[in-house]
Amino acid sequence: MLRFTKGNTETVYLTLTEKQTITSPNYLFIFDSRITNEKIKFVILGNADQSNFKERYNKFYIVVNSYFATKDEGWYKYTVREQASTTNTDESASGAIVETGLMFLSDGEDVTTTKYNNSTTYKVYDAQ
Repeated sequence: MLRFTKGNTETVYLTLTEKQTITSPNYLFIFDSRITNEKIKFVILGNADQSNFKERYNKFYIVVNSYFATKDEGWYKYTVREQASTTNTDESASGAIVETGLMFLSDGEDVTTTKYNNSTTYKVYDAQ
């Protein structure tokens, strides 16, 4: 699961290399809001991968406000597809899916939670 916070640059660790079929691919990221069904799509070039061990994991930096500044806080399903193109955002013209998962977008506001302590007492009667 990924967690993005508006206003931050997030470090994202993924395992894209294990399923890639293209040598030196670029990656089409597709985020689908589970609330509004709006899709956010962008391409990250393969050479932006900052991992020292690409066969084990891929590491990218994503400037959240570049893509999500005006988007609703909440859950997004993400799909990453490989492709040769550096600009294509059409899913049907991209390659294979190399990863899927969930991302939670936070607006950066502190969330206040209320915890209730309910004390339950049980009386046990010995019927002997």
